[in-house]
Amino acid sequence: MIGKITAMIVLASGCADNQGGLNLGVGPSQSRISETEAVAEAALAGGSYAEAARLYERAVEETPGSASAYLGLGRAYIAMGQYSRADFALQRARVLDRRNPEILNAQAELKLQKLRPAEAIELYDQALSRDRKNLSALTGKAVSLDFLSRHAEAQVVYQRALQHYPTNFILLNNYALSLALSGQVAAGLKILQELVRDPENGEAARGNMAIAYALDGREREARAVLEGTMSSSEIESLLAEYADMRRRFKSGKPIGYLIFN
Repeated sequence: MIGKITAMIVLASGCADNQGGLNLGVGPSQSRISETEAVAEAALAGGSYAEAARLYERAVEETPGSASAYLGLGRAYIAMGQYSRADFALQRARVLDRRNPEILNAQAELKLQKLRPAEAIELYDQALSRDRKNLSALTGKAVSLDFLSRHAEAQVVYQRALQHYPTNFILLNNYALSLALSGQVAAGLKILQELVRDPENGEAARGNMAIAYALDGREREARAVLEGTMSSSEIESLLAEYADMRRRFKSGKPIGYLIFN
């Protein structure tokens, strides 16, 4: 596996994946929530997904009309890889609140996790019709387009998002990878070389930088970026996958889907 989608509940919770890949930001939680939901949200943000699911299950029993409780439950199930249960929870959330763009974003994220990016784009567009500046929807739509190797379209979305959120780390990290995947490796690396110096989140850019170096045929630099983040055998295995990706890239074949498989 070259990379994977990482659903970030908060930025810091998703910064340990050094294999690279396109990251999704998750929008803010609902404002008026029960005490149980608040504890569940904290558990979800902290990566305690099973505990979060247990608490959200209690929350929907306590307040069966709470769309935010079902939304949180769906997100917890997604994080646990329980996609059928997530689907049911998010459908219920949608029935309870048809106008909430974050429910649409979560449904779109589920589609992406199930490797159905075209369907995800439709849901992200619905979210954007309700909130055209929605960060999660803009990020998710761009990721979905990159998945389909529609990189020029993805970059238009990233640029639109960056007009509103010019310093957002996730956007910049994903945009840089999109540039590299479309052949603009130097432009992508320029952004990534700045991001890795971020004292709080810089590690999250290493995987994308390694991919960009590999696409540029700079295996030594790619290896150096990955050293210390995984074992030597894991690095060599990953570099072999990157080399195969570069061969496809150089022959003009689309490679966006390889980030997710």
